[in-house]
Amino acid sequence: MISPLNSLIRVGRAPCSLRMRIAICLIGLLSPVFAVMQSDDAASQPFPADNLAARQQQLLQATLAQPQNLDIAFEYAMVSSQLGDYEAAIGTLERMLIYAPGLPRVQLELGVLYMRLGAKDMARNYFESAISGPNVPPQVTERVNYFLAAITDQEAPAQMSGVLTAGVRGQSNANAAPGGRIVNLNGTAFTLDDAGTGKADINAFLSANVRFSYDLANQGDRLEADLIFYGARYGDISRLDTEMAEITLGPSLNLARFGVEDARLGLYGIANGIRLDGANYAGGLGAGLRLAANLSERAGLSARAELRRSWYNDTSKQPNLSDRAGYALRVSAGYQYRLTGTFTARITLLGDVVTASKAYKSNTDGGVALGGTYRFAAPLNLSTAPWFVDVEGGYLHRSYDAPDRLINRNKAQRDNEGWLRTVLTMPLGEGKTAVSLTGELRRQQSNYDLNDYTNASGMLSVMRRF
Repeated sequence: MISPLNSLIRVGRAPCSLRMRIAICLIGLLSPVFAVMQSDDAASQPFPADNLAARQQQLLQATLAQPQNLDIAFEYAMVSSQLGDYEAAIGTLERMLIYAPGLPRVQLELGVLYMRLGAKDMARNYFESAISGPNVPPQVTERVNYFLAAITDQEAPAQMSGVLTAGVRGQSNANAAPGGRIVNLNGTAFTLDDAGTGKADINAFLSANVRFSYDLANQGDRLEADLIFYGARYGDISRLDTEMAEITLGPSLNLARFGVEDARLGLYGIANGIRLDGANYAGGLGAGLRLAANLSERAGLSARAELRRSWYNDTSKQPNLSDRAGYALRVSAGYQYRLTGTFTARITLLGDVVTASKAYKSNTDGGVALGGTYRFAAPLNLSTAPWFVDVEGGYLHRSYDAPDRLINRNKAQRDNEGWLRTVLTMPLGEGKTAVSLTGELRRQQSNYDLNDYTNASGMLSVMRRF
């Protein structure tokens, strides 16, 4: 009995949680930072005020008291822009043009703000007005030409964008194994060897998220393709060395044709493959749909449902991987709300139903994640784009359909998983490059000792948007 159990303990831990660990790492890499890297260029250099919100209120009162003081009005508009209060900034700048028509710098800033709001026609009008008069400052002309070229690129039928990320990650329990050496297997105490217990390790990783979009010239519909790649190399636990690639392809439909404004429905096919420790580990095909809608200027809704068919490759080290082969239905729904100009809160509901070829690998899980993102001006004028702090906590319950007889003949596995993650994202310069620091604590409590673990991790990454 010891030999098969040792085999299970030595090589079973990594495959059991591989998909989840890749997903966790990609979420940590892409979720809070991707929004930062995809943001438009900032309207102006950030002001070094310690409390922009308080400064905004001071300037508002000063503007009301001296409506013709253009210097105060302009500073109020710039501070409002940094806080994400674009409506206040636009209203102030447009009032300035009433008192002093044809100011190139004001027209430039209005163009940038309208571009941030997605109103490209209004943005183009202000940009062209900014360089139409005499004595336009060279720096204004340079920035206007940059943004006009960006609008032209965005209006092109074929577009490509993405984020490249490289970094290092340290973990206290990289193999997601028990912290102690004694585990209960069918009522008998069993002593794990070194390979079966949790080990700290450091890995280097490289990831890419690339999107291709083609305008179908049909009421705003687009054909979209997304490619995700992730590769990791570990310092000590080489059996965790991973490569993963996934591509999705399908149309994204503008729902305005049905009277639903500012909303899109995507339908797509899925293909992916995973390699582990230099060998083919798993592959899959599937289909999905995603919904994204702006409910108001402050609120947004997103939802996704995917059905996947996965195959697993048995190897000499892992002869029972094919027990996991089968179907998985994955659903998620998220709601976010901008509470202030600098803080956005969100809630995400998660759920999976996995039907594997063996019942003891079939499972159902459901959970919730709560998070928030705070944006603030970059210190020391390091960036024209704001910096971000993102915090998220979550809980997930997972229940399996049947017992794993090697571990417990009478009870199926039950897991309770919780996590707390925080990310500081620091764009540099114009915001196309960013440095990110991530810390996470993850705890899984399980009635199967082999699946009970705690892992603390820290990550440093550098991202480049293109």
